[in-house]
Amino acid sequence: MPMNVASTSGARKVAEDQQYRPNPQKCPDWGGQRAHSLPLLDLRAGREAMLAYFDNTWALSETLFSALTCEEAYYVRPWHKTRHPLIFYYAHPVTFYVNKLLVAGLLHNPVNREFEELFETGVDEMSWDDLHDGEQDIWPSLDEVRSYRQQVHQLVRDIIRSHPALDKPVDMDSPAWALAMCFEHERIHLETSSVLMRELPEKYVRTPGAWPDLPLQEQATEKSVNPVPGVDYPASNPMLEVPTQTVALGKPRDWPTFGWDNEYGRDSRHVQSFHASAMLISNGEFYEFVASGAYLEDRYWGEQGLAWRRFRNTRWPAFWVQDGPVGSHRYRLRTTFGVRPMQWDWPAVVNHYEAKAYCAWRSERDGASPPYRLLQEKEHLALRDPNLSDISDWLPGDDALLQHDPVMQANTMAGRTLNHNLHFGSEGPVDLFLTNSRGFHDVLGNVWQWCEDSFHPLPGFSIHPYYVDFSTPCFDDEHQMILGGSFISTGDEASAWARFHFRPHFSQHAGFRLVQGGEDPQADNKYEDDAVLNQYMLFHWGSPEEQRDTEISEAVGHPRTPPFMETMAEKVSQFSRRHDAVLDLGCAVGRASFELARHFGHVTGLDFSHRFIRAAETLRDRGALHYERLETGKFTTPMTAVVDPAVERNRTRFLQGDAADLRGAGLMAPSARFDAVLLSNLLCRMPDPAACLQQFIGPDSPLAEDGILVIASPNTWLEAHTRPDRFLDGADNGATRERLAALLPGFELLHHEDLPFMIREHRRKYEYVVSQVTVWRRQRAAV
Repeated sequence: MPMNVASTSGARKVAEDQQYRPNPQKCPDWGGQRAHSLPLLDLRAGREAMLAYFDNTWALSETLFSALTCEEAYYVRPWHKTRHPLIFYYAHPVTFYVNKLLVAGLLHNPVNREFEELFETGVDEMSWDDLHDGEQDIWPSLDEVRSYRQQVHQLVRDIIRSHPALDKPVDMDSPAWALAMCFEHERIHLETSSVLMRELPEKYVRTPGAWPDLPLQEQATEKSVNPVPGVDYPASNPMLEVPTQTVALGKPRDWPTFGWDNEYGRDSRHVQSFHASAMLISNGEFYEFVASGAYLEDRYWGEQGLAWRRFRNTRWPAFWVQDGPVGSHRYRLRTTFGVRPMQWDWPAVVNHYEAKAYCAWRSERDGASPPYRLLQEKEHLALRDPNLSDISDWLPGDDALLQHDPVMQANTMAGRTLNHNLHFGSEGPVDLFLTNSRGFHDVLGNVWQWCEDSFHPLPGFSIHPYYVDFSTPCFDDEHQMILGGSFISTGDEASAWARFHFRPHFSQHAGFRLVQGGEDPQADNKYEDDAVLNQYMLFHWGSPEEQRDTEISEAVGHPRTPPFMETMAEKVSQFSRRHDAVLDLGCAVGRASFELARHFGHVTGLDFSHRFIRAAETLRDRGALHYERLETGKFTTPMTAVVDPAVERNRTRFLQGDAADLRGAGLMAPSARFDAVLLSNLLCRMPDPAACLQQFIGPDSPLAEDGILVIASPNTWLEAHTRPDRFLDGADNGATRERLAALLPGFELLHHEDLPFMIREHRRKYEYVVSQVTVWRRQRAAV
């Protein structure tokens, strides 16, 4: 009979009265082998392959939980109190099978409704101080959970063996996709549960009998203090150059393995040349940061990181174990199942805040200019072997290319260059595994790598109906990306497509490498915000009716304004004598660029915002893009921007870059020459607007002789964007035009007018703006 929630406290009270039995869970029989993961499931392989993968997934979980020494270990809260006890994670993946198979129609009735509600949702704490108390009495007994697991295990095996959904090809539109989703969800919790075990007091864990070996190297002494470079850890961790390149992101929809929703979509990102450390930062390297006292110096920590460090009163990484009096800086290392001598050559397992603080300290110590930072997602792709770059172009039938993803290969020692998919039972030395062709160790595997990027969707992202809230709650700028996988990442988690994330204070099997140069990941954050992107999408692409609330507009008589982007494109076309090439500076999300494509053969749009350029590229590639219109507070309305089918989208190209550095963008003569240039509502947002205009003077001007320069500016001069001595304003409109004329010698003023527009913030708040429009022609040089 299904147990109700009210009975669970009684079940747990019995266990307390018994003072907890030894853990009855035994390590599964691996046939004399070590526990190991199968390659990622090829969904074309049929029922037997799916059954083997399910059994392998289940056996890995049972092996991990056999590490707990007693029943009490299942109910002990993590020391930080921001996660449930392990009894939850022993049951949660199993209830996930039932709930998702119900959603997909592979199952028609719950197995235990109370369990499937109680264990459905985990914890994603909002902050390090968002503690979860008062739940100790809600959990059922271990015997009840084990019985439930056995029941669901048999049920899933029966479905795999006989359900007709598996008679057809399995893809993301198939009900059997839910089975693959459940396998990979369980594998995620294999890893997260191992982290929780690493955080338990040592008395509660033991190494399972079949657990893979640890990659320990022989050391002359077991040193807990003062590691020696070149003896205890690599003496040198050189910064290697990575050349400028373009990388592609997004898993092809037909790739025959399961993928989470955030893996799909399509993006192309330009990567400027940068340098990165050949190896992950080791415990030995991190030791100097701790032992010098710099770890406790506030100036190396960001505001949030410092607040976390003070709240937790941390003095060293979470998995370093004090091995002497405070101040002696003697440490041992906590691994998943026990405490060992410190492994100075293993990667430092730290959270995002600690990684950023180390970068700040190392920058000061080394006098690094530009300072060190973490990887960006696109840079992580640039570190990979070139053959991994090819997989984005995979087409059905190219089975050889599938094997370029290492997780599709058998987990054997031969030719092993990666520590992932449970080849070893822990992280290992930063120089143990072979370098890739670019000279980098552990680009994939060993430990995850913290990134500068917040977790975000790729253009073309869509939610899968079987799991509507897997990714979207975390597109909130509160979750940092981690890439590359760890030693215990298996299945999809270990694939080249994996894109995962955690809150920056969370402990995971994650480390980092140093990066220097390239693009500043913090540049122009204002325009990387979803709210600003949505506002610009509505301004550019919303119809007059969509941009206003009809009821309110009719009641108060909102002023009507002409369609700004279309009007500006028509002005450019009207005054231009030639219609071959045009440059749209500050193109934002691209509406004016596409309107210009009605009149010009080649349109280049440039903007400083990565998000704006990605939106414009999606519109070019797909012809449409979804966005949200803010109504008020938390209420939004879904909208879709659609490029007019009459526009030849292939006439456009979009570049991310600085309008004040056209040479850096490759847009100065002789590389580029345009018949017309549009600067639309850009000039008063620039640090040095005069320097921007001066690029159009002289023989290197990207604007052809007789070409036109169209400037539209609301002249909202603010110190937040421009120093007051660089404002191009005047006492009246005529004075402003005179300032422009003085900066544009050799240009003739052809036309000027005032053009109003309105930007909606929400349905009751609008900004009414009048832009000053001037049209200038570059005169021919005197012969």
